Amino acid sequence: MNPVLSIALSGLQAATKRLGVSANNVANALTSRPTTGQNARPAGVFAAQEAVDRASGDGGVRTEVRERNPATVIGPDPASPTGLSAFPNVDLVEEAVNQKVALASYKANAAVIRTQQEIDDALLDIET
Repeated sequence: MNPVLSIALSGLQAATKRLGVSANNVANALTSRPTTGQNARPAGVFAAQEAVDRASGDGGVRTEVRERNPATVIGPDPASPTGLSAFPNVDLVEEAVNQKVALASYKANAAVIRTQQEIDDALLDIET
């Protein structure tokens, strides 16, 4: 496969994964579980995630998904029997930015693929 296409495809996959992680964080941002202490992380609470890009040996990128540090935060919750609940560590403004960056990355990599296709088509049209 053409290395330019391979690199652009890895960029498309990375952007897709970044968008999925961000959307999952937003969808679960308001979930909580009651907790008994300031440092206790109750079972079943959603752990916020982040996508981390790493360069691969072929010039592309690989995206790893890992828990955000810290993945949860403790906050007041009047509905909790203890008055405290664990919430996912999700900042909606940060997630909106992550989604915009993923969209821009996707568009840029799609433009690279279109341009490479145009170059390939032009090369095939050369008459001698």
